[in-house]
Amino acid sequence: MDLTARIGAIRQNAASLKDLLEQERFVVCFGQHSALCFFLAGHLSEHQVVGACTTATEAVAWLETSQPTFLLCSDQLEEGCGIELVISAKQRWPSLRTLLLINGKPRASRLRVAIDVGCDGLLLDASVGLGAASNALRTVCGGGIVIDRSVVALLHSTAASSAATGLGAPGLSPREREVLSLLARGDNNAAIASALVISQDTVKSHVKHLLLKLNAKGRTHAAVQAIELGLVDWPQSARAR
Repeated sequence: MDLTARIGAIRQNAASLKDLLEQERFVVCFGQHSALCFFLAGHLSEHQVVGACTTATEAVAWLETSQPTFLLCSDQLEEGCGIELVISAKQRWPSLRTLLLINGKPRASRLRVAIDVGCDGLLLDASVGLGAASNALRTVCGGGIVIDRSVVALLHSTAASSAATGLGAPGLSPREREVLSLLARGDNNAAIASALVISQDTVKSHVKHLLLKLNAKGRTHAAVQAIELGLVDWPQSARAR
């Protein structure tokens, strides 16, 4: 992929992210040394990074001792598996924000587990140079969720088991569909409330009912369920921009 024409946009995105990420404390775990070094050089200042490593064991050690707010990792690590790292991290620290960059061909079943435990973002590595990474970081930092369209397509292609278990589209009210559509786009409760001109308490109530109707374990899981079942259109934020 030739990204020469996007050099200016990539640099601009990196600069605009610095203020947004200022309050975050990152553990960054990439399998490739070069990718790790380039990311650290271009996006984060020294005080924002509490751990930078290439193995799952090292990442867990930093998570245990440094109390970060954000885990950014790739699925393929020098040692261990990034997907399993995210699953373990979210189970132990549910409030930790997580963004997983996918470069290999992961099993859909493990991605589903990551979604079930509340992984905040799943993004294809190939989308990074197209602006999707900057959009994903903004969305996750704002309390939203990000699921790459191709990731959802992978999950959708393996969803035959859902039909076998009798999973069907639940009955949703028009308002619930509106809330679900914005939730799948990555909007947080405040943004949904503003868009629909309702209170945040009402949004929380709708989200609670949606999780029950979709039998979802969290917002990300609900978004994936909604897209797979055709309850909402593809969210714009899931496309590379």
